[in-house]
Amino acid sequence: MKTFFAIVKYIFIGAFVLIVLGTIGLFFYYQSTYKDTPAPTTVTALPSLSTGIPVTDKPILLPIPKKLNWTEGSFRLSGSVGFLAPTEDQERIQKIFQTQLKLSAQVGGNAAVKCIKNAELAEQAYRLSVQPNQIQIQYHDSLGLFYALTTLKQLAQQSNQQVPCVQIEDQPDLKVRGVMLDISRNKVPKLETLYEVVDVLADLKYNHLQLYIEDFSFGYPSFKQLWQETETPLLPAEIQQLDAYCRERYIELVPNQNSLGHMAGWLNTAEYKDLAECPEGYKLLGLVNIKMTISPTDPRSLALVKKMSEDLLPNFTSKQFNVNLDEPFELGKSKKRKIDDHLEVSKLYLEYAKKLNTYVNSKGKTMLMWGDVVAKSPEIIPEIPKNITLLEWGYEADHPFKTICPKYQKGGLRYMVCPGTSSWSSFTGRTDNMMANIDNAVSNGIKYGAVGMLNTDWGDFGHLQYQTVSYAGFAYGAALSWNNASKKQVPLAQYLSKAVFKDKSDAMGEIVLELGRYNQFEEYPMVSMTTTSMAYRFGIMDKNMLDAIKTTMQTGIFELLPLDKEMKDKMMKRFANAQIYNAEAIENFVAQLEKKLQQTHLNRPDSTLILDEYRNAIQMIRLGAKLKYYNNYQRQQTLAENKALLSEMELLCEQVTAEHKRLWLIRNKPGRLDLSSTPLKTLQTQIDVQLRTLKKNGVSRWISSSLDKVKSAAAVLYLK
Repeated sequence: MKTFFAIVKYIFIGAFVLIVLGTIGLFFYYQSTYKDTPAPTTVTALPSLSTGIPVTDKPILLPIPKKLNWTEGSFRLSGSVGFLAPTEDQERIQKIFQTQLKLSAQVGGNAAVKCIKNAELAEQAYRLSVQPNQIQIQYHDSLGLFYALTTLKQLAQQSNQQVPCVQIEDQPDLKVRGVMLDISRNKVPKLETLYEVVDVLADLKYNHLQLYIEDFSFGYPSFKQLWQETETPLLPAEIQQLDAYCRERYIELVPNQNSLGHMAGWLNTAEYKDLAECPEGYKLLGLVNIKMTISPTDPRSLALVKKMSEDLLPNFTSKQFNVNLDEPFELGKSKKRKIDDHLEVSKLYLEYAKKLNTYVNSKGKTMLMWGDVVAKSPEIIPEIPKNITLLEWGYEADHPFKTICPKYQKGGLRYMVCPGTSSWSSFTGRTDNMMANIDNAVSNGIKYGAVGMLNTDWGDFGHLQYQTVSYAGFAYGAALSWNNASKKQVPLAQYLSKAVFKDKSDAMGEIVLELGRYNQFEEYPMVSMTTTSMAYRFGIMDKNMLDAIKTTMQTGIFELLPLDKEMKDKMMKRFANAQIYNAEAIENFVAQLEKKLQQTHLNRPDSTLILDEYRNAIQMIRLGAKLKYYNNYQRQQTLAENKALLSEMELLCEQVTAEHKRLWLIRNKPGRLDLSSTPLKTLQTQIDVQLRTLKKNGVSRWISSSLDKVKSAAAVLYLK
């Protein structure tokens, strides 16, 4: 017995010695790898607020018409409008005047407006002639008629109803021009908010809208037990009302529902957890454990998707259905049935897609799905049913649309290009990336036979950006997909100021675009986010650990995205040539724009709300910049400097969190607000812990600091 206890004692002593030696080793490893962050280069440049587009006293038309010729004189458009039109279109014209121009229109009278159907015009084309005594509209179809009157609306609103005389001939480059609005990353807009978005899109001549749905952002009647206690989704009746509102504005509201990946909400329930492709979970990028893809080989998965669809589809009049099927990260990675052959995984995916397509067709609809899996495995292109519309997405300026689109065209596939607004994970957008990304997508889509563009507006990592931040992306996408040749003349800032924000100072558009350029002072252009926004995901963290995580993320991007070698090389060069994050320059930059924001004069019912949203977005940027500065320099600063910075962050974080809640509840439903605010609340807690630690005596601070270094060193070694 004594021998046994002696053995146990020596085991414990040995383990203790190993722990001590390991801890000491990690401490010295940290000390040997840690490097101070150099000070950034001083920047004195301030936003110029000059777009280079000549200022004009004429109304700003967006999209820019293909042919436009201003002439002398004007036409007074007010009161009740008399018009002549084919009998079958008279009621439609009256409705458009009412919804778009807010004017009543009567057949006959002085017949100042003449609407003429012209079968020789192309689909969606129109001709608009404004003369001092008459307005004449020629159109091929109802869409062309609507677009002509929408152009008339832009002319009338910006000229106080004294419409300048003009001759316009116009038609779009792409038949389908759509927007996809994410309502599933915590933020579900109120119906009134969606109406406002639809109005903005209608003015920009969009004709397609999707609401991205995953988990329970839609209130599935058959699954009430899973959402009614915790969620505030869009309900069937609200979808039906929105569908009718869209139809009045000639926009097709297309149902959208994820049906393979992004099913975490369902797989987190007791009822459906065993449908996971990887029940044990899968470590994405080696960092985050996920369980979000249903098993395509389990017949219960398709049965669930069909039941969900039976609840969703009856609320839409559209004959299309986007089933998504993107990013099935765990596919083929289950420990029980792991598939190493990439092509076999793609075939497994395609088999499921075909089954779903058969079901969608049986409901009288055609299927849309994202193209990321297909882009990674072009070998399966010949097997894709030709009645499926592929959605080729890519949200960076240099996404390889130019190499992927020709493959779809050669394979005879129907497809759309899908850039993004770059609003998500940025607070105020990434203006230059947004414009280059949309240009890249649309130009190649037109060149290689795409049927349309779907301009995506995501809400990744909490959907912390405010809705009007996306309007610049909506406007630019509309401009280029309608008239791509106009890209160098698009008066984006002026249109935003005059038509969207109705700013009497004509400055709001440029302020909005400049706010989307604060990332020029970051280390490098980060993928799908700004590094200031990314800081919120990790909060207060040791610099060595953050650097290791960033390295892992940078290499992991190539696993996630369908990128060609050229784009991979560009990204690696981007990361390799990083500059020092310049928190001071960012704070000075947004401060200048905040001052200019105070000088605007928005003439909208929600003008105060919009300005408050942008002010709080600026505060979020400030807080992120201070957080980045603290993480980079905390070990180089004095105790007093760290306390002062943390105290500033504490107050700012409290203000931002409270204001974000107030603003959120005005435009959006309350469900998941707390989840969206998690990064802010977590940061508040971390700041409190740091301040308490700094208030301790020197020995306690040294112990805490040493333990942090050991933990950081262990994490770095793990990530390597």
